Amino acid sequence: MSELDWSQLYKHRKSVAQKFGELWQLPIEKRYHAILMPLGKAGTTLLEIGAGDRSLQNRLAKQWSDFTYKSCDIDKSHPHDFFDIHDVTGQYDLICLFEIIEHLDLKQASNMVQKCQTLLKPGGKIVVTTPNIYYPPGFMRDVTHCTAWCYDELGGFLELAGLKVTTIHRLYHDSIAKRLVRRYLFYPVFRVMNFDFARQIIVVAEKPQ
Repeated sequence: MSELDWSQLYKHRKSVAQKFGELWQLPIEKRYHAILMPLGKAGTTLLEIGAGDRSLQNRLAKQWSDFTYKSCDIDKSHPHDFFDIHDVTGQYDLICLFEIIEHLDLKQASNMVQKCQTLLKPGGKIVVTTPNIYYPPGFMRDVTHCTAWCYDELGGFLELAGLKVTTIHRLYHDSIAKRLVRRYLFYPVFRVMNFDFARQIIVVAEKPQ
């Protein structure tokens, strides 16, 4: 996948859009934890890429008890297991990339996804979050963002690497008052203007058995 086959990417993107529908048909969850938690259990092996302070490990330990957590991040101020994706070894049931892929250009993203595909066990899953491009401030507010990913483009990109997209959700959490106003009162306006109130999307894809 080092050289993108644009016709194949378009084919997969179109397939994902047909399977999951338009943006407004994507279900909403408050946080990524609601999607991630049911995917693992005791004994799960998980790799987090772009792990930051490794706080995900403690959060998951409360739910899964005994599991294996490995982290990869270029930030050497924390005790990560790997500091370069090319140095990562092992096989994993789950790989998480939270708010990472938008910081990469297409070639870097291709290399990252292909590496993840090789690190996943058969039947393993990759969980990716990225700013929702239909909520422009989510992408535009960060100068380090390189690539904007529409949900069907990201899904097609993962499928081009040999993975199978299983779920796509929008992520939105706010106060009750703001949720009522944005999700119901302003909903028709958002649809007409092709904007969304959900700040992120989350895509789960599986490596075939």
